[in-house]
Amino acid sequence: HSTLKGDKLAERVLELLHLMDVEDWSEVQDYHQLKLDRISGAMTNCIFLVSDPPRPRKVLLRVYGIGLDALFSREKELYWLQNLSTMDIGPSLLGIFKNGRFEQYVESTTLTKDDIRDPRTSRHIAHRMCELHNIVNIFPPPEGTIPQSQENIARWVPLAKDAIEKICARDPSKRAVIDEFDFGKLMTEIEEVQRELMSVHSPIVFAHNDAQYGNILKSLDEDGELVVIDFEYAGYNTRGFDIGNHFCEWTADYHSERPSILHHDKYPTKAEQLNFLEAYMEAEIAIGGASKAEILDSMYKEVNKFALTSHIMWGLWGLIQATQSEIEFDYLEYALQRLYEFR
Repeated sequence: HSTLKGDKLAERVLELLHLMDVEDWSEVQDYHQLKLDRISGAMTNCIFLVSDPPRPRKVLLRVYGIGLDALFSREKELYWLQNLSTMDIGPSLLGIFKNGRFEQYVESTTLTKDDIRDPRTSRHIAHRMCELHNIVNIFPPPEGTIPQSQENIARWVPLAKDAIEKICARDPSKRAVIDEFDFGKLMTEIEEVQRELMSVHSPIVFAHNDAQYGNILKSLDEDGELVVIDFEYAGYNTRGFDIGNHFCEWTADYHSERPSILHHDKYPTKAEQLNFLEAYMEAEIAIGGASKAEILDSMYKEVNKFALTSHIMWGLWGLIQATQSEIEFDYLEYALQRLYEFR
């Protein structure tokens, strides 16, 4: 796996566009015509906007990060992307190759950490999330489906244990930080929380599972519709996890000097959460899935309990990424903050 840059990258991209027969690109014969802009804020992939100025054609190139196969199933992601694009949700897939793919480029802006706090935008996100969750009515989960977050945690615990050993072997100065946290105790705590959550009612929905601001686009056309992207971690999960996880993402600022630092004082207040949950319920009632008796208060408790699972899952993820990601980001610092927050 060698990293291609500059002309070599442009040449390879044009080759792939031709090979995949991506619409509109066959007439481009010279790779010097291509302009590749790296899009920042992506945590696991390298994403490039490929354009051919001054002509309007544009396409998104997503190159997968290393070692991600251990974290989620690429087949499952592509299965969902294909299902979703039949319902006009998310971008269309234009070509798939071994370590990446081309996607339709949506003329849009990515939401920022401040946008998701805006009360109107927050309600808009709630509506979109509710629509996404209701896809279970079209693609119902098989009998005995285990929530995705539970499945991930079970699969990632042994990987995180290995990662801790690797981190300490590579940099002994990290040993003190890790010992202070006491990971042995964490395993017991995780089991306790998961047992407790079994008694919390939260319907199984089709969940995005990673609704951070960088994965929500606002289209530039007049209706300013929100488009959710990046379905790598998507799958059947509890409603509480998906909403609770989105609330946890209010504390992130992936575009700052230190993107791995979380700002816990930015977690939505009760009023901000109820604004979101109320809009979610409005959409739910509009879709006809729920009785009005589903009280906001119980939903508020539900999502905050499941936010704990979000801390566990992304904490383990950060530990694993700390040993294998090529993206510049302090994954260990991020992981420990999520796990301390869980505690």
